[in-house]
Amino acid sequence: MSPLQPEPIQSIRELGGEGSDLLEQIVRLYFDTTPALMVRLKSALAASDLEEIRSAAHSLKSSSANLGARNLAQMCAALEASARAGSIGTDAPKAEAIEHEYQAVCAALLTELGKST
Repeated sequence: MSPLQPEPIQSIRELGGEGSDLLEQIVRLYFDTTPALMVRLKSALAASDLEEIRSAAHSLKSSSANLGARNLAQMCAALEASARAGSIGTDAPKAEAIEHEYQAVCAALLTELGKST
């Protein structure tokens, strides 16, 4: 099962129109911004910095949801909610699980870019 929902990708393709590189531009922006978010998130988790966890998880959630990475967005939403509540419980997603899902999303996005060329 793909880590991406097809609808958002298709919507971006349709919005760009025939011959557009809109999807490529959006994916490149994701690739440009999300590695730093992942570093921030992992560092904040290691330091138990709830405000930084909330902020990084929120940004990563939004960016990922826009591209149809529902599972990654849900993981980040759960982490954001935990941080907002003031405690990262044992049921909150772990950094390793988020990293694993993030890598799967990146691989799927690269595959999608290959489909559009």
